[in-house]
Amino acid sequence: MASAAQTHPGGQEISSVPGNTESLTPSAVNRILMEFMIYFGRAVVVFYPVYLTGYLGLSISWVLLCMLMFTWWQKNRQWKDVRIGSAIDLVDNEAHVISTELKTSLQMASWVHFTDVEKVQWVNKVLKQAWPFFGMYMEKLLRENIQHTVRMSNSALKMFTFTKVHFGYKPLRITGIRAYTHEVDQREVILDMNINYDGDVDIDADVNAAIKAGVKELKFEGMLRVILEPLIGQAPLVGGVTLFFIRRPTVQVNWTGMTSVLDSPAFSSLSDQSIIDIIASIMVLPNRMCIPLIDQIKVDVMRFPLPRGVVRVHVLEARDLVAKDTYMMGMVKGKSDPYTTLRVGNRYFKTKTIKENLHPKWNEVYEFVVHEAPGQELEVEVYDEDRDTDDFLGKYNLDFGEVKREKEMDQWFPLERTAHGEIHLKLQWFALNSDPSLLKESNAGLSCAMLAVYLDNASNLPLTRRNAGPSSYVEISIDKHVEKSTVVYMNKDPVWEQGFTFFVQNIKTQQLTVQVSHAALNMTHKHTLRIRQTLYWIPCNDVSAILALTVAKITTMLGPSILVAHFDTRSSTDVAALTSPRV
Repeated sequence: MASAAQTHPGGQEISSVPGNTESLTPSAVNRILMEFMIYFGRAVVVFYPVYLTGYLGLSISWVLLCMLMFTWWQKNRQWKDVRIGSAIDLVDNEAHVISTELKTSLQMASWVHFTDVEKVQWVNKVLKQAWPFFGMYMEKLLRENIQHTVRMSNSALKMFTFTKVHFGYKPLRITGIRAYTHEVDQREVILDMNINYDGDVDIDADVNAAIKAGVKELKFEGMLRVILEPLIGQAPLVGGVTLFFIRRPTVQVNWTGMTSVLDSPAFSSLSDQSIIDIIASIMVLPNRMCIPLIDQIKVDVMRFPLPRGVVRVHVLEARDLVAKDTYMMGMVKGKSDPYTTLRVGNRYFKTKTIKENLHPKWNEVYEFVVHEAPGQELEVEVYDEDRDTDDFLGKYNLDFGEVKREKEMDQWFPLERTAHGEIHLKLQWFALNSDPSLLKESNAGLSCAMLAVYLDNASNLPLTRRNAGPSSYVEISIDKHVEKSTVVYMNKDPVWEQGFTFFVQNIKTQQLTVQVSHAALNMTHKHTLRIRQTLYWIPCNDVSAILALTVAKITTMLGPSILVAHFDTRSSTDVAALTSPRV
């Protein structure tokens, strides 16, 4: 969960600046005149031969031949410059270049790069031995569960059938495991597994009598975090297992049948992105897959634990960005129209675009809920906005473990995978506190509280006209921020078991709205409540249906401190405050 506001770190609101202003000093005037003369000279060099050719009555073929020779010379010169630059970089910083090539080009295992990541060949041997049985389990799961779910999701898919399910002979591989022994509770074990799968999977399905679809070959790579908690003094020694991806994994799919059209450049990114979105909705933070091993463990607490903290990110400015906009066949260099994107797990935000500026200033603020630190990363990318495809200007990834350790960071970060460029960020870490007296609203328009909502289930929802259970979902919103649950098909007693978080600016005026809707029919049941309330069962409007919903009490914020709520589905809850360690 994150919120955005365009304010100065000190609380003063700052208007957007489209470009850097510079006083017209004599040196500035001379520089502008010099740039104008250079551009004018380049234009003369380009257009004068064209004019001369027409004046002398020569064929247009001479112009085309000259342009072709110039283009070839320019490309050849660029290639030589790249080779010379690479050689100079290698001489100046040999160790860094070789290390970068090992990480990117060779794609070596993570245990080669990090001394605390262990090589686990014995685990891969176990996976190889068990892989045929995993394939049998997945075939049963697809035919008995997934096939039925697909048929119920749409009337056009009533005949959907898996005709072939084979997960091949190449097993999943774990290229390294890192075990955390510091900054973790004594009653838990945390493991990070680097997973790599390049499999010969072969799955075919009949959508209907005329359409066949399938998948042949699948590539999957990501880091899976496994949490074993709580550790107990009786068998099986662990109360439950929690699995999730800290960052979105990468997926490449080779489609067959009618879906082979998705392999075309126009659709491949869309199809792979859809698969990643499905995985993110299940197993990318804040979503988790939880397996309780004893009866005393509450699944809702495992799936939606209290966050580790909140990080407020001030995207201030950038400098010395690469100029991507060019004119006159690249002879005249322009500037860029930069904007910045921020991603934490499946949360994504984009700043405004600053036109024609290589030193843009954004002064925007975003807030992110941090569930795992260290582990979760802030992914910052800068792009040049264009009409067709935006140009990449650089990126930087920052582990929230560093922010948690430093408490506050205000510095320039070098952009990677680009020639040059830096971005200025200010990051603040806020830890949890249980003191409700810290509640204080901010005068700068920033969030003063965070509300956590756990959606459990609904009972006795109205049937459809065919006396079938409704396909229902829930929308929970505060103002313009709307969170939507998954759709539960054909069930009058749906179970969601999902958690949501909301940042709140004013706990006295803002309201939480809960709306239960039918996925196909225009049927809704709406309820609005004050944020200060703690609800457990919300009666729907027209029937005796009830919705099990737990709303955590609000937390407070003192200065830069944010309130966070916790929940319990069976008992009253206490206030949990998020305060800066400096307070």
